[in-house]
Amino acid sequence: MATLTDFVIAILQSLVELVFNFASVATSDILSPVLILTGGAVMAVSVGAFAYVTLGAIGAELGIIGIGSSTGRPQQRE
Repeated sequence: MATLTDFVIAILQSLVELVFNFASVATSDILSPVLILTGGAVMAVSVGAFAYVTLGAIGAELGIIGIGSSTGRPQQRE
């Protein structure tokens, strides 16, 4: 029966193996490092944009960030 320790060890071994696999792919062709870096940049930008929008929506819902105001507070209705 597998324990939590066996699972963590298997994950860490897989991560080390993954690094070596990426290194061998990146050095196999002249264009491969550029493609890997471009893919990483696209992923980072998309995750960052999603996080920005998500945190903005949560902040607006909690009243921390005002929508359309420069002070960060919702406009008062008269």
